[in-house]
Amino acid sequence: MNNSDFDLLHPQLNNYSLATAIGEENRPNKALPVRSIPLRRWIREEGRNSYHHDPLDFSKDGKASLIRKVTVAYAVAKVLQHVSECRYSIDQILRLLLIDNFAVRVYEGKLSDLGWEVEGVYVISPELAVQIRSNWQSSISFFDGTADDLTGRNVQTTITSNTTDSHPHHARPDAEVGDCDERMICYYLGRFLHSFFCGVDPQRIAVEEHGRMENDDDLCDPNVSEPSMKKNFFLSPSKNSAHTTGHSLQKDGDRKPRTKETSSNYQQMERLDFSQMFPSHSFSYVSLTGSDRSKIQNTDESFHANFYPLLEAGYPPALSQVVINLLECGSDLFRSDDFYQSLEDVTNDLHILLEDPGRFLFDQFKAPSRDQALVVDKEKLYDRAKETALLTDAFCRVALSGNSEAVCVSGFSGCFASWSVSITRCGKTRLVQSVFESVDASGGYLVVQKFDETPTQSPLSVVLSALNDLCGMIVEKKNQDELRELYENITNSTNLALLSRVLPNIVRMNSSDTAVHPVNQSVSSGMNFHMLVFAVMRLMRIISSRSRPVMIFLDDLQWADTASLDLVHAILSDVKGSNCVFFVGSYRDQDVKQGHFVDEFMHSLSAYEVRCTELHLDGLTEDALNQMLSDALCVTPRLCKSLSSIVYYKTRGSPFFTFEFLNSLIDRGIVIYSLRERRWIWDVDQIHAEDITDNVLQMISDKMAILDDKDKKALEVAACFGIKINESFARDLSRTPMYTDLQSSLDKAVENGFMERDDSNYRFVHDKVREAAYLSIDSKDEYHFNLGMALYSIFADKNDDNGIATRTLLAHINHGIPSLLTCKETRSYLAQLNYKESLKSFGSSDFTSAYQYIKAAISLSPEDSWSNHHDQRIKFLFQFANAAFPCGRIQEAKDSLNEIIENGRGIHDTFPSYILLAKILFSACNDLSQAFAACRMSLQMLGEDVPDVEGAKNNLTSQVAKAKTLLKDSELLHSILVQTDDWRILAIMQAYDQLVTITYTSHPNVMPHYAGRWVQFTVVNRVSCRYTSKCIVTLGAILCRDLSQDARIAYRSAKKALASLDYSHLDVAASVFLTFYGLIGGLFEPIQACIDMLRRGYEMAMQAGNLSVAAFLQLFVLSRSIRIGANLSNLQKEIDIELKMATHRSQTFMTMRLRFYRETVLALIGEESSGHSALLSDEYLSSNPSLVEALCLNEALCSAYLGNPERIHHLSKRYLESLQQKRYSITQRSVYIIFYFGLSTAATYRNNGDPHQLRKLDYAISIVAKAAKFSEWNFKNKASLLKAELASLEEDNDEADEQYDFAIAAARSSKFINEEGLACELAGLHCKKHGKVAKAFNLFSEAERCYQAWGSTVKAHQMTNEINSLTT
Repeated sequence: MNNSDFDLLHPQLNNYSLATAIGEENRPNKALPVRSIPLRRWIREEGRNSYHHDPLDFSKDGKASLIRKVTVAYAVAKVLQHVSECRYSIDQILRLLLIDNFAVRVYEGKLSDLGWEVEGVYVISPELAVQIRSNWQSSISFFDGTADDLTGRNVQTTITSNTTDSHPHHARPDAEVGDCDERMICYYLGRFLHSFFCGVDPQRIAVEEHGRMENDDDLCDPNVSEPSMKKNFFLSPSKNSAHTTGHSLQKDGDRKPRTKETSSNYQQMERLDFSQMFPSHSFSYVSLTGSDRSKIQNTDESFHANFYPLLEAGYPPALSQVVINLLECGSDLFRSDDFYQSLEDVTNDLHILLEDPGRFLFDQFKAPSRDQALVVDKEKLYDRAKETALLTDAFCRVALSGNSEAVCVSGFSGCFASWSVSITRCGKTRLVQSVFESVDASGGYLVVQKFDETPTQSPLSVVLSALNDLCGMIVEKKNQDELRELYENITNSTNLALLSRVLPNIVRMNSSDTAVHPVNQSVSSGMNFHMLVFAVMRLMRIISSRSRPVMIFLDDLQWADTASLDLVHAILSDVKGSNCVFFVGSYRDQDVKQGHFVDEFMHSLSAYEVRCTELHLDGLTEDALNQMLSDALCVTPRLCKSLSSIVYYKTRGSPFFTFEFLNSLIDRGIVIYSLRERRWIWDVDQIHAEDITDNVLQMISDKMAILDDKDKKALEVAACFGIKINESFARDLSRTPMYTDLQSSLDKAVENGFMERDDSNYRFVHDKVREAAYLSIDSKDEYHFNLGMALYSIFADKNDDNGIATRTLLAHINHGIPSLLTCKETRSYLAQLNYKESLKSFGSSDFTSAYQYIKAAISLSPEDSWSNHHDQRIKFLFQFANAAFPCGRIQEAKDSLNEIIENGRGIHDTFPSYILLAKILFSACNDLSQAFAACRMSLQMLGEDVPDVEGAKNNLTSQVAKAKTLLKDSELLHSILVQTDDWRILAIMQAYDQLVTITYTSHPNVMPHYAGRWVQFTVVNRVSCRYTSKCIVTLGAILCRDLSQDARIAYRSAKKALASLDYSHLDVAASVFLTFYGLIGGLFEPIQACIDMLRRGYEMAMQAGNLSVAAFLQLFVLSRSIRIGANLSNLQKEIDIELKMATHRSQTFMTMRLRFYRETVLALIGEESSGHSALLSDEYLSSNPSLVEALCLNEALCSAYLGNPERIHHLSKRYLESLQQKRYSITQRSVYIIFYFGLSTAATYRNNGDPHQLRKLDYAISIVAKAAKFSEWNFKNKASLLKAELASLEEDNDEADEQYDFAIAAARSSKFINEEGLACELAGLHCKKHGKVAKAFNLFSEAERCYQAWGSTVKAHQMTNEINSLTT
């Protein structure tokens, strides 16, 4: 039949198209014209671009032609699947497979995507249209090193019918296609596709209604060379081979018995006249016994003899296998386990060929080799859809809300394959990489770093490298104007000098320097960890935002140092800023047990209300592992199932273990690449019989065991360095006699797949490989020692600027056995190296490393150190105490200092030890008496006659008077002070500073004596140093007590000292701010201004890394914020944050104070509070004088606002009596306590009429009025309110009204919203009592407004009730 005959017989093709069937608006590529071509003619045209015989040498056009053919084949298979589901009869389905029953719809013109010109397939009868939609999937990559711009597609089909008849003519509504019928359809589809691809007329297999075969000429153009169909080849070249893709021929005893259903199907097939289907032989389905085995084999060979394998015709093995497995459906006796069970399996396989033709359709290799044995998709993520969604959702929350979050991803060790396999990340790292595109799309910044097990990795280096990369990325993304503005903000808000030392890329924001600067390996000396933390927190507040979120990914957290995690924790929990940071950390869960610092890190984040999502990755599921092996072997998942099910059972889904096992099978020839079949084949039975070890380390060790000794030694040396070894170390070690040719052996390790090159490093492909190599070392200590000594011989005389070489050689020598080192000179040199590294580590707050280095230095010191190396012994022991103290090794630190004190030759030797010992006893042991004794002893040794506590009590008044006289002329005082660098004078100033600090807590009543002596020494010796301002301000705070006229003198002197403050010592400056604005300024200056300056002092203390002073400053800020009426809800949040930080830092004193404040705020808000009553025993009041006032203030404040004055009646009585008996001095805080006690006293008098209460109220008025003379802003409203209450009690209504009005106006003027509300409330109660309803209503309404603004729900509700009581 020629083309014109076809057009005459099927004129509907001229006016019917896919566009009319599916709608023009739904057709893809509507801009391109489409034409319909009869399938017969389309095959001839495609034959000119057909896939030629040599599969390794075909053109791009040939590959595109093959894609088009597979697309049509896929459409035909989808048609068969559709009609079988629509209950067509088996006869109708088989008659559908006529060559002239199909037409192909193709785009005209040149498409940009070659190979995807097929728009659809049209079926004449029944009238069906198959639309083909394809979405871009991936480019086709060829694994021999070449690449092509052809693309794989995700193909989808839409089948529509032009008939409204739901059941076509002759279709049986009750008919269902059974398993046997579906296999019959698969068999005929196989014959159709065999002829379709080989170019032989598909009508040879078409069956007419009466079983008649219609012969026609071959479809191939005579000018086009096609393979001869007269050759006789078996269908499967590997049918008799021992290696198969998991299938084996059915044995005689395995055949299923014939059922009634299958018998009817056999009769149906016989009715279709198989003798005409297979003209070369007669075939029938008969039940054969074992004795007829030779007959069966001959029949099987005859069955396959008429089919020319597509593989032999030059088609790819995957396509050939599809047709083979379809044709095997025609034999019930002789078929492999891979025959098709359903049409759905067929369409799935064809879809996979189109989706990733570079992997599954085309040949991958020119020849098999060890280097390219398997092909692993580096970008594909297996079985992690749920985890990917959770990770992406977390980042989106950060970007939208601006609130930092953390995600910690844990999993087993074994998330990538190695050896000859390219890395496949189906675990932690690859999962995290799935969100990288979202970060980039949002305009955010992404930085990635990895921790290492190597002992040479310095603390904080990984996190600082990530932040330095972040600065470099900002420089690349922002223009010059944006960088200039950003740099200005950083300069004004952070410690730029500090940051530029540890993050050198930050200087690029303000210069034309475009070079990338590596981060310093350690924190510079002179700074400490807390300084760095604060500076980085401020930096991140400026850099990160919702428009520019920052993602930080740190891999292998199990090897992180605690300082790095603390820095990350500080960034994430910095709620005072506007950080928008998304942190992701991954770790091996087998290395992180409960109590591990990574576990504590995650729990601490949750405690700080930083959302922390934990993701745990188990091994792959069986289906996911099958998909991964399918990709690696380039075999469709259906065929790979037999292998993957065994591998999954033996490896439990571990990807690393899987590929180790698979490669061992390849090495032993159990899994091989068949050159004949051009695909991987395997023996299922032999793999089943494999005895695989449960220990992957043993498997790796077995691989290493066959290596040469020098190659094994190279792996052992590299393992001592950690997961990687720098190329420079390998090169230098190769020049030593012990490690000759180390670098060449490492290159060989790369070739063997144990290691890989990563920039300038040799890196183990997996930490399990490194672990196996390290475990093979017998005497590890000696091995490390020898390695360290080899490095020492190389670097002893070299300049090590960054300290990497020094830390590396010390790590190995210290890990080893120092006793093996007998050379005294070398021991002395290494001891000095350890000492210097300890100082560096201590300066960067890496106290653990500092402790280990100095301990090693002491172990290398000679036994006669005190006699022959006295000064060195002093230095080593003092540094040991310095490092042991922050590590919690208190007794070791004390023993070391006592040894110095016992053996020191003079004050220069012992003074630093006395000071440090006093600090340890005071802050760590809470042994205040011993701390005082140590400090006093140091001063006595310096020549200062310092009395004990009893002596200080006896001379308290005279000593303070002397100091006060010296402070009267502040101008003269500051003019005579001279800067000094005298060691003794500076040491005395330092000792007095510590003594005053200790006595402030241990003996507050005699602290003024020691402060006075300090001032006297300063003035007499005309000392000007960093402690001078603190000295004068401290005495000023003492003189401001009791509200005497001396307070004004003290204020002027302290103000002058503040003006001359040396800000180069931020820790001292912060202490001065604490004393002045906390204890002096509030008596003379507006308290709101003092709070602002206290916050500034907090910033200085944090920049200096002085957490203790910063804690006190924050306590002062919070306590005063409560007094002035700061919003209670905001205060609660701030207190909660500070409470968590204090708990995290083990600051017991601050924790207790914060709990007082929290209880107070909760009570004022109206939430449930446990109160402070448990802490108000007489014993407690007597033993903790410095804490009593804090308790009294909070209890008195709550009583004044919330009523129930009886609950503090006892406390009020005790405290006021103590003040009158001079047991406590009247301080700023005392004024507030007396004010609130006065209000409670007035309430108590209203309840019981006790005249003693009026005397207490008179006393309160006198004290507060006295304070108002120093600062009307802070105290005038309070004095007026107490006077109004007294007038109200005495029924002096006019005076009461006047004073209430004064109190309200003064509180409003000073912006004390809480006290304004309280004054309005008390005035309203007074007016209500005397029948002034209208005024009372207005006053209660004003009070309600003030309390709402303050955030006190309970007080606002009380005012609402009062208003309602006036209107009822």
